[in-house]
Amino acid sequence: MMGAMLLHIYIPMRIILMLFVLFSADRISGQELYVFSNPASNNPAKSVAFKLSSKVLREVHDNALASRQTADVAFGLHKNLQLNTALTFSDMYFTNMRWESARVYAKYRFLSVDNVHSHFRAAAFAKAAVTRNPLVYQELDLEGDNTGVQAGLVFTQLLHKFAASAGVSYLQQMGQTDRRSLGPPFSTQAFQYNISAGYLLFPRSYQSYEQTNVNLYCEVLGQRNLDLKRSFVDIAPALQLIVKSTTRINAGARFQVAGDAHRMARNSIFISLEHYLLQALK
Repeated sequence: MMGAMLLHIYIPMRIILMLFVLFSADRISGQELYVFSNPASNNPAKSVAFKLSSKVLREVHDNALASRQTADVAFGLHKNLQLNTALTFSDMYFTNMRWESARVYAKYRFLSVDNVHSHFRAAAFAKAAVTRNPLVYQELDLEGDNTGVQAGLVFTQLLHKFAASAGVSYLQQMGQTDRRSLGPPFSTQAFQYNISAGYLLFPRSYQSYEQTNVNLYCEVLGQRNLDLKRSFVDIAPALQLIVKSTTRINAGARFQVAGDAHRMARNSIFISLEHYLLQALK
């Protein structure tokens, strides 16, 4: 079953070549705090992180500008266990901004191989979400659009200032109404994957934790419906600032480079602000 799903994944050759160049440019450095996906590493144990984010896009049907606002709280319950909860608000499906969804996410790190300037980690994760939105598009996601469940694996390699990560997951849509008459047939299940890379640009050398980090990321994000055999592949560059080791500022964009799935938008921009409270849990 897994072999058949992998055979259906379509990644253009130019993306593979670009990733090869990026991964080979400097394999002795890294960062893994990705903007559009999660690494196998968890938030620090006993920490609480608060995150506010905004996704902005133009809808394919009428070119109208729409946005989604997300409030997320993450708990570092243990060095191997992380739990996130989130609420989203948007005007993507209706003309006014309103509460649209809630979700919960858990990640368990089951493997860690640590060295002085590198580590390899593997984790399993699960996500569940409920939304007020109708089922309209063939793209499935639990970030506000769909009610459903998701489970997968993620693997991350950190080498000095460079980090590479890969993840795969299965996503099942549940409980939403078919609006087939308003557009193309909808999908109920999908295989999702990502390949992510990050590089620490500054500082060149650490003097203290007070220094601001500047990280550059490039991610490939893809999905293939298992029932309709529709797919898409996005490329997502991003820039990140980490201030005093506790506050993250992210800015990135997603661009579709291949695919035939019916989506709300093929391009979007994303910004977020995240702050960590270390040792907040007793």
